[in-house]
Amino acid sequence: MAIDWAKLVTQGRAKAIGVSWTEQESFAVFHLKIPADFVRKGILTVEDYEKAKVGAEPSKDKTALLKEAESLGIAVTPDATVESLKEVIAAVKETKKPAEPKAKAKAEPKAKIKKTIRKKK
Repeated sequence: MAIDWAKLVTQGRAKAIGVSWTEQESFAVFHLKIPADFVRKGILTVEDYEKAKVGAEPSKDKTALLKEAESLGIAVTPDATVESLKEVIAAVKETKKPAEPKAKAKAEPKAKIKKTIRKKK
C-alpha cells in the first residue's frame, strides 16, 4: 500500500508531500501543539508561535478554500490539499493585483525654444 502523502500533509502529520517532520518539528507539532502551518514556516517554540499568530490572518478550512478557488476561476478538485489550495489562490491573487501607479512626472513646464530660420532672399 502506498503512502497517501496528501492526506498526511492535510492532517498535519507530514511537513510536505514526500517530506517527513524533523525531530524538532515533530516535537513542536505534537507536544507543543503548534499548528502545522506555523511549523512549516519555521516556528518551533511557543514564544515564537505567540508572536507569529498575532499578525497572522485567520486560517481557512478546506471547504472555504475550495469556494474561494472556484470564485477566482481556478479549476480544482476536492483532492487538492489545503497547502496547494493556498498556493494557487495566492498565485492567482498576485497576478490579479492592480498595477501600481507609475511615478508622476514633475509638472514643471518646459520652456520651448523656437528657432526661427530665416531664408535669404
